[in-house]
Amino acid sequence: MTSDYDPFQHAEELGLQVEYQTLRTAFGFYVPGRDLILLRPRMKAATERSVLSHEIEHYLQQDRRVSGVYSLRQERRANEGAALRLIPNDRWNDVRSWSSDPREWAIELGVTAEILLARMRVPA
Repeated sequence: MTSDYDPFQHAEELGLQVEYQTLRTAFGFYVPGRDLILLRPRMKAATERSVLSHEIEHYLQQDRRVSGVYSLRQERRANEGAALRLIPNDRWNDVRSWSSDPREWAIELGVTAEILLARMRVPA
């Protein structure tokens, strides 16, 4: 079961356009100044939700790429922000109460391992 957070609805509320495009080196890409997020087509649902949430965080933080990439600090912040939206405290506490296996947590929460690891870094 996933959280009630819908990154597609959130993107729409923010006025962000979400388009699918073949991306060679990334699953998603926020285009600063254009209110546009590009997503790789045909991703699994958990990957798509996680990537879109991550890219929305870049938008909200007004991140800008430096030499074509985001800094490690920006990436970490985007992952942690996405993790908090996708995995609220009640769901986080619930999933950890019935399993000690992070693989099961990610499946139950509908997120990628990367987003799960980011959530593990943030205090509940």
